[in-house]
Amino acid sequence: MKLGNGEGGIAGDRHRHCWRRIKDCQYVEIGGLVETNALTTAVNSALCAELELWRDELLPVVASLTDEQLWKKPLTLSNSVGHLLLHLTGNLNHFVGAQLGNTGYVRDREREFTETQPPARGLLLENFNAAVATFRRVVSGLTAEQLVAAHPETRFGTVINTLVHIVSHFALHRGQISYIVRLVNPK
Repeated sequence: MKLGNGEGGIAGDRHRHCWRRIKDCQYVEIGGLVETNALTTAVNSALCAELELWRDELLPVVASLTDEQLWKKPLTLSNSVGHLLLHLTGNLNHFVGAQLGNTGYVRDREREFTETQPPARGLLLENFNAAVATFRRVVSGLTAEQLVAAHPETRFGTVINTLVHIVSHFALHRGQISYIVRLVNPK
């Protein structure tokens, strides 16, 4: 049997029609309504919750360090916890804040790893928390169409692919920070 959209399908009343768009993000099927708004909200909430979970696990780890330990690079070719926080802050502010939220943030990625005049702990954590808040604000406002649209950074593909990558990237550096803490603050 051929469906109205030219695709083959399974015979039966349920499959004799196409989805019909009735308004933004809603499609009608015989006897029901599928709302992508609910799925979009669930996806956006899950991404935000996951990122905030990693942040919330990270804050006590950072609090356990002295200021010296925060900026100490335990190995020649490694990063400090402070520099990784600068990097995560820059990453969120750039890929989400500037590119999706039009915040105007201008990133200096190299400086995230080489800053020789690091900010005070309070300012570092304030900026870090503000970047996580920007992630939530921007991501919570994205529609289904925006999630499947191309991200301005084309190497990532769609916006949803980019957001999954960003949360994964955050988790990766959370793990690195745990390792660095064991090296600079052995107990």
